[in-house]
Amino acid sequence: MRVFALFASLTPKGADFSRFSASSRASRLSIAFPVIIAPMKFISAACNFILILSIAFFFGACDEQKRADITSRNGFEIKTLEGETKFARVEASDGRYNNLILEDNSKPTLYVFFLTDCPECKKEFPHLIDMYNRYKGKVEIIGVLVESKSSEDAVDFVASYQINFPVVLGAGAYRLADAVGGVKYVPAIHIYDSAGRYVSHFVGAAPQEMLESRVNGVITE
Repeated sequence: MRVFALFASLTPKGADFSRFSASSRASRLSIAFPVIIAPMKFISAACNFILILSIAFFFGACDEQKRADITSRNGFEIKTLEGETKFARVEASDGRYNNLILEDNSKPTLYVFFLTDCPECKKEFPHLIDMYNRYKGKVEIIGVLVESKSSEDAVDFVASYQINFPVVLGAGAYRLADAVGGVKYVPAIHIYDSAGRYVSHFVGAAPQEMLESRVNGVITE
C-alpha cells in the first residue's frame, strides 16, 4: 500500500489509471520501486564498507601489538664493566641460528663467552687481546661473563688478565647466551657479520689461524 501511495503522490491529481491494463500498471510500478530500493542498496553498501574498515583496523592494530610484543620479547639491554649500555635485538633468520643485532654497531662482532675459573678461557685471552689491537676499528670483540660475579670481582679479573675489550656481565650476559642459541661449554666464540648475521662459532680452544681466517672473511665481505 505504501508503494501505491508513493506512486500516486508522483502522478498528477485526478489521473485515471483504470484504462491501463494490468501489465501496463505493472510496468509503471517498476518505475516507482527504485525510489525505495536505491536508498536501501546505498545503506547496505555503506554498512559493508564500514564493516570492512573496522575489520582492517582491528587486524592492523593486532599486527602493531604483535610487532611491539616481539620487540619487547627479543630486544634487551647489555651493560659493560665500563658502564656502557647498549641495546641488542634478536631477529629470525633462514638458517639454524638467529641474527643478533647490536645497536650502533656496523662491524663484525665476536662474542666471547667465558668463566673466571676456566683454564681454557684464560689461554684464549692473550690471542683475543692481540686480535682486538690489530683489528681495532674493523672488528668488535665483546667478552661475556656467564657467571654470577660482583662488578668489583669482574673488574679485578679483567685487570689481572689485561683484557682490553668490553666485557658484559649480569642479566645481559645471560640474554646474549640465549640469543646465540645457548652456551653449554666455555670458552665459546660466536661470530656475526656487520649486519648481525650468524657466521660461525667455536666451542673450546679455537685454533688461532682458523679463527683469524673466519674474521678476515667477514671483514672482506
